[in-house]
Amino acid sequence: MENAKQDFQEMEQDQPHSTRPGKAPKLKMTEKLTFGLGDFGANYSWTFIASFITIYMTDTVGISAGIIGTIILLARIFDGFSDIFMGTIIDNTNTRWGKAKPWVFMTAPILGVLTFMLFNVPGMFGQTGKIVYVFIVYFLISVIFYTANNVAYSSLTSFMTTDEKDRVSLGSIRFIFANVAVLSITTFTTVLVDAFGGGQQGWTWTAALYGLLCAVPLMITGWFVKERNVAEKKNKEQKTSFVPIMKVLFSNKYFNLAIVLYLLWYLRQTETGARIYYATYIFDNPNVMGILSTASLLPLIIGLFFAPQIVGLYGLRKSVNIGLLVSVLGTGMMIFFSENLTGLVVATVINALGLVLLQAGLSAIVADVGDIVYWESGVPVQGSVFSLTSAGMKIGQGLTAALVGWALQLGGYVANSAIQPDSAIFAIKSMFIYFPLVMIVLMFIVVLLLNYEKFMPQIREEIHEGRVGEDRTKYIMEK
Repeated sequence: MENAKQDFQEMEQDQPHSTRPGKAPKLKMTEKLTFGLGDFGANYSWTFIASFITIYMTDTVGISAGIIGTIILLARIFDGFSDIFMGTIIDNTNTRWGKAKPWVFMTAPILGVLTFMLFNVPGMFGQTGKIVYVFIVYFLISVIFYTANNVAYSSLTSFMTTDEKDRVSLGSIRFIFANVAVLSITTFTTVLVDAFGGGQQGWTWTAALYGLLCAVPLMITGWFVKERNVAEKKNKEQKTSFVPIMKVLFSNKYFNLAIVLYLLWYLRQTETGARIYYATYIFDNPNVMGILSTASLLPLIIGLFFAPQIVGLYGLRKSVNIGLLVSVLGTGMMIFFSENLTGLVVATVINALGLVLLQAGLSAIVADVGDIVYWESGVPVQGSVFSLTSAGMKIGQGLTAALVGWALQLGGYVANSAIQPDSAIFAIKSMFIYFPLVMIVLMFIVVLLLNYEKFMPQIREEIHEGRVGEDRTKYIMEK
């Protein structure tokens, strides 16, 4: 306990300053856990809203699902743009606390309050007033405050360290906390709503609890972690506005590959959207969804504990692609056991274990790409590189939901019918197994093309020495 207390005191007192990136000390476990705690909090806003906004609005508030879907779609359109601009804002933020830390800390309490407000639509409002209220609050969450918080939080992976193993460790710990939060939210929310009295009263108290669980962990992260790897401008007159940053990012092949990788990662998740249909119409039991969800999430949570050690032994690129091959094997077994629950659960576990290393390594890959872009151009892009991958994530999530709906429509799915046509069964299986398999194979190819790892030690050394942009050694990545 005394050592942990000392670690926290050091993190609080040792405020970050603009340092030349390159070499960084190994992170203490206390700080890694403090970082991971932030994603636990963030999910008590994002996952809570994504999972329950529709059923709350339709069954408790009385707003139609179509209107809620339209509100979410409009917000997502603006959301993609706000992600991009937020990255530029972070790259141009200069405070004695750092670039990303202040945004994580300041937006956390507002995000908690807004989450509470979204699940407390005033009953005194008429129907139009309720719709306007929901639109404003959801817009503020999705487009402004969650975006500001999440882009800043994600970019901390780059600002905190340059050490590859530490970056993977941060990603692993982050997603352990995130997956635990998701599992808790999806398991206990309806139980809590009923326990607090049901109806609006139940949602009010549940949202109040979740608002605190959102704000407090994120504020702890924003206060205690330390930024050690802050890229300096090549010169004071250097432009770091939106257009120059976008130009240097999109002219880098590794950045473009990172965006594609993020997009494929989230497109693969059509299996999540199709899971309830698979349980209902393949196994004739909606409760099977819980079994399949646990088989998918629990191995990820467990596997993430070991990901940094594996990457330390075999390297990031090799480890990720070995994992993806395991995932291909697991998904192939899912095809074979598509209508055998025991076999499907085993195959799902294998598939999930294979995906562990990519989930752990995604943030590290983006942070590495940010270093490469800075080394080549001399333009600090640590916030922007994460903002654009965040935009790719949200586009992927939106397309995932749309793909499931389109596939069911094309397959002739009949809502609430106990018997579905063969074409609809094929559509369900396609979204749950076949399409994700194609995405995994494409991810394997993209990771093969991300062949920068062997150059990173020399690139980081040059960054540490201030040799970036025109002053860098040109031939390093031509070897």
